[in-house]
Amino acid sequence: MEKHKDGKLVRREKITALAFVSPLIIGFVVFTLICMIVSFAWSFTNFNPISGRMKFDGLERYVELFTHPTYKKAFLDSIVNTLFLLLSTPLCIVISVLIASLMNSKKFKGKTFFRVVIYLPAVTSVVAVNYIWRYMFEENYGLINAFFHANIPWLTDNTLIKVAMIIKNVWGGIGTQVILFMAGMQNISDEYYEAAELDGAGAAYKFFHITLPLVTPVLFYTIITGLIGGFQLYADVELFAGGQYGSRTIVHFIRNYGVGQNLYGLASAASFLLAAVIMLITALQFKFSKWVQYTD
Repeated sequence: MEKHKDGKLVRREKITALAFVSPLIIGFVVFTLICMIVSFAWSFTNFNPISGRMKFDGLERYVELFTHPTYKKAFLDSIVNTLFLLLSTPLCIVISVLIASLMNSKKFKGKTFFRVVIYLPAVTSVVAVNYIWRYMFEENYGLINAFFHANIPWLTDNTLIKVAMIIKNVWGGIGTQVILFMAGMQNISDEYYEAAELDGAGAAYKFFHITLPLVTPVLFYTIITGLIGGFQLYADVELFAGGQYGSRTIVHFIRNYGVGQNLYGLASAASFLLAAVIMLITALQFKFSKWVQYTD
């Protein structure tokens, strides 16, 4: 009898748990999984919802991305722009590690205040941040040009627009990463540093031989998430750069030719190529992650 009651209780708990997670499961299936399957099928067609045209063309959409006289240049340029903008990932990580190391020092005063200040970009509206930075980079009345008494065309030059976006993205990404690195550093036992000090080790030695190796799990996480996010940049292109050609990324290409020009087959092919690249890079990072030092 007791076993029967226990079995009913376990089943009831499972049903209750399933009821709680079912909205997430249903949302994933309806709005993600099914959409991915449909989009993958579209990538082998010339689907256009306006004309109602949909013909199976095999790999033609994938080939067009690299050979079509109209789409080739836009797609290849979007790849170059995306790769250039990925420079913000290592820059953000390096700066975040240095700031976290400084703030984690026992001599640093006002840690709580500076944590709040540094983390503010992470909780600020993306739209507001992009428009404020756009105002700062304006050629005629922007704060940056006014400070340097210059007329630098940040928002109109194809190269400088990417530099401006990198500066903005580094500023926006530091907050979260500093908090993560500080958490990792505070998890390091003081015994390591005390032993190093007894051997006469300086600050630089302790940073490169104790702090940095022991925060490699956090470093590994920030590299993976930073690259995945970098490959999917879109809001910056529209809100900050105003769609300027030198800022257009792969995701912008997908949106422009998909929703913008109703070439859903072409856009779907580009999206799955991007997904494949992201998965490949992530898999390679896990494959060659022996440099990550895990501690108990």
